[in-house]
Amino acid sequence: MERVVERIYTAILSALVTFAVSLVIKKAWTAVTGNQPPNANDPEVPTRQAVSWFLASGIGLGVAQLLFHRGMTKRLSARVPSRLG
Repeated sequence: MERVVERIYTAILSALVTFAVSLVIKKAWTAVTGNQPPNANDPEVPTRQAVSWFLASGIGLGVAQLLFHRGMTKRLSARVPSRLG
């Protein structure tokens, strides 16, 4: 049962981290470019700008999720007593 609670807890925190990082990435894009993030599906948006937005948001969210999950794994594994020793 404890394992299920840990998974639910991790999933909720992961969603919150994704949401927060998404907002930060959008604000950073606006601060750097002076424009709102583009809608990549809009044919009026230049391809270069759409690809730049894709890379910025994808890398930003990917790194955030990687760091979050590594941190959670480290935290949760520290709580589990070693069965070998």
